[in-house]
Amino acid sequence: MPIPFPSQSKQTPHSPASSSSSLPSYPSSIDTDSASDDESSQADTEAEIEAMIQEEWEESLRQLEVVLSIVVMPTIGKWFGRMWSYWAWARYQRLGSLGRPFFGLSP
Repeated sequence: MPIPFPSQSKQTPHSPASSSSSLPSYPSSIDTDSASDDESSQADTEAEIEAMIQEEWEESLRQLEVVLSIVVMPTIGKWFGRMWSYWAWARYQRLGSLGRPFFGLSP
């Protein structure tokens, strides 16, 4: 039995468009004209916005850390490893053995 595809006109109970009291997911999409005139609720809203901005900043830093640790650092390590191995192989071919001269020590 095929599962029917949900129509886009239906609103789910958890969607932001169906509840006007929930905050949007990004601070840039908050409409400032719809804020209440009450000072305390405005301060609460500003505090919530600041908390959301801080949370997004921390998430961005975590994502940057993941990219650095998974992509950038292994690539740099691979590059340095290959450069060192080419240098070591060229030195071995020139000097012939892994004795004291290979490591720059006097014979």
